[in-house]
Amino acid sequence: MFVGVCGYGATGSSAVVGLLKEYPELMVCDKAEIQEAFKVDGLQDLEYHLVKQYSRHISGDAAIVRFKKSITYYKTPVVKKTIPPQMYIKAANKFVDSLIQGSWYGIDNIDYNTGHPLLNFIILLYKKLVFPNYEKLIGHPFDHWPARKMYLSINPEGFYEKAKCYTDELIRASGADPEQTVVFDQVFEGNAPQNCFPFFRDPKAIVVDRDPRDLWLFSKYARDAKGEARFMPRQDVKVFVEYYKRLRENQERKDTDRILFVRFEDVIYNYDETVKRIEAFLGCENHAEPKKYFKPEISINNTRLMDRYPQCKKEIEYIEKMLPEYLFDFSKYPKVDYSGVMF
Repeated sequence: MFVGVCGYGATGSSAVVGLLKEYPELMVCDKAEIQEAFKVDGLQDLEYHLVKQYSRHISGDAAIVRFKKSITYYKTPVVKKTIPPQMYIKAANKFVDSLIQGSWYGIDNIDYNTGHPLLNFIILLYKKLVFPNYEKLIGHPFDHWPARKMYLSINPEGFYEKAKCYTDELIRASGADPEQTVVFDQVFEGNAPQNCFPFFRDPKAIVVDRDPRDLWLFSKYARDAKGEARFMPRQDVKVFVEYYKRLRENQERKDTDRILFVRFEDVIYNYDETVKRIEAFLGCENHAEPKKYFKPEISINNTRLMDRYPQCKKEIEYIEKMLPEYLFDFSKYPKVDYSGVMF
């Protein structure tokens, strides 16, 4: 079984990952994130352009080219990689090459839609004038820059099985065994984890969400959160409310046999009940080291932040007015003593 703990960004998935580390029957890879399924130019984009809605051969060619370019991220120096770069690059190239049904040299629309007007002009000049006139002169095709290798990939055979073999390789490269019950953080998108399921074997998702008031303050005061949460709107609470609502509004937040919804606050304030829900969902029961990795007494300092930042009262009131269905009822519980550390 492949378990993906996910959220919407800074909503507390790492807390549940820490909790699951306390079960010896689960192989938890808390240092690795495999985002191949939902990242831009990842598996979902390949699925759409090669399988679901290919446009002539053009969309498949463009998707293959962009996927290959995305692989080069693992060559970026200094940036921390959660999978050994050589292993990742080898697995990714092996996978994408297995989808190619043919190749040739040519030029297509995407080659002169680069976002660089001068480069676009030069490539069009070659296509319209240089190539045809030079080929007349030499008497045979001339396939060099700006011509490039183009790819045919239309409804490639065994696409989903090949994708599962690819993610199996990434799991192994992360130090886990895909034959066991493994747990990863952020492998699915929290707003639609089911879209990633076709690329993994026996997948389950635990979606973790968080009170919008705390998320806003966590973002606004990212300096207090070790620099995290800078990907969210931080300057205008109205933009934040739109961001929060639209990420969630089209999602049916209902538990199934494959998806479990958990609130970050419940893992803290309703610990025993939430642990039982997670155990029943995953079929695990040997909670050998309770509170060794996930410490509610520390994580509680990341909740009810409106008391920590009273200067944001008007912003909090606006969030409460606009997003009432997402609020956690803190009034049932004692106030937080903020003398403790946040992380």
